[in-house]
Amino acid sequence: MSEFRYLFPLRSDDLQLDKMDDKKLNPSIRHLFVEITQMYLEVRNTSSAQFSETDCSTLLLKIDSALHYVWEQLHTGQWKDVDPKWRKLYSYVSLFKALLCLELGKDEGSGLVNAIAACDMGLIMGEPILDGLLSNIADILNEKLWMLSETKRAIQENQKEHEDSNGCYPQMNKENFVETVHVPSIETFLLDIMDKKPVVITGVMDSWPAMSESRWSVDYLRKVAGYRTVPIEIGSKYTDDAWSQSLTTVNQFIDNYILTSNATAGYLAQYQLFQQIPQLKKDILVPDYCYLGTCDEIQVNAWFGPRGTISPLHYDPDHNFLSQVVGSKYIRLYSEDVTSSLYPHEQDLLFNTSQVDVEHPDLEHFPLFPSAPYLETILESGSMLYLPPRMWHYVRSLSTSFSVSFWWK
Repeated sequence: MSEFRYLFPLRSDDLQLDKMDDKKLNPSIRHLFVEITQMYLEVRNTSSAQFSETDCSTLLLKIDSALHYVWEQLHTGQWKDVDPKWRKLYSYVSLFKALLCLELGKDEGSGLVNAIAACDMGLIMGEPILDGLLSNIADILNEKLWMLSETKRAIQENQKEHEDSNGCYPQMNKENFVETVHVPSIETFLLDIMDKKPVVITGVMDSWPAMSESRWSVDYLRKVAGYRTVPIEIGSKYTDDAWSQSLTTVNQFIDNYILTSNATAGYLAQYQLFQQIPQLKKDILVPDYCYLGTCDEIQVNAWFGPRGTISPLHYDPDHNFLSQVVGSKYIRLYSEDVTSSLYPHEQDLLFNTSQVDVEHPDLEHFPLFPSAPYLETILESGSMLYLPPRMWHYVRSLSTSFSVSFWWK
């Protein structure tokens, strides 16, 4: 039937709902999952000669019904309050869909595309299962799709961006520049920098595989993750009324927003991409300074987008290393001491975000803003910016940019 059943062998014991400690799941979804499990195992154990596409199509309808039901449970109330059992169930059903798409796909490319999309939805919305099986399948399928491409696209730099990029650089005052330090020792960072001041740190990223020649080019990202589904933000900044979110593949994101001028900005922002695609995680290294905190948990986020994407003036509660891999960003910083002059939003959800458009402030509505002292820098490829907790920061991409942030307590 399909060569992939041999690449991804599953035993019936692997697919037992009881392994999820599912007492909080209602009987109807339990019954549907058991039915799906039994039908899938029958399909998987059927020879090609006996294979019934009708049976598989019926099973696919049941799987989509289960995914829709669980999706509704995941979107009832706040995400943080969702019982992990529902997320794990979503991952299991997504696994069934991925494997069934591989069985059904007469057109091999179509089957692979549908299967990898199912894997990624399980990774985005679900919980890790079966020692990372969804991630392993998605990696193999992405590589297969890349190899099946009729032509390897030779990606050209966006010449238009290079021609007019100088016009987007802000006027800066040297007196306001953030201090730059080259590979400070752990002791120096702990005693002179940590919790005290922002600094640009150079040299630390030199050993990252991502910084070697040809790594993290558009072509490389297509090869490693081009067919993977990721969430992106639509709109120049998250405070805009028209701002929204969408799911797309990395290839589509690159085509529509990185290599093509688009009136509406797209941004893969504050996303745990390295958890979804571990192969990319091998290209970066957690800075040793992060382990000076009080907690071993370090949150690593990706920020990938075209020139002009903006993170409005805001603060985060944790220490932050913003590490620039590709391109450059203009960053302006304000101390927590001048918060009253930055006019934070009054809404609970945006309490840590300023109402002020930093580079085009409305002085009639925000008269105190110009009096607030600030620091600024242009963060170039290979440099990282340390931000103490609760330091206000505004970020604008000056070119196509890929950054990695490390948040730690």
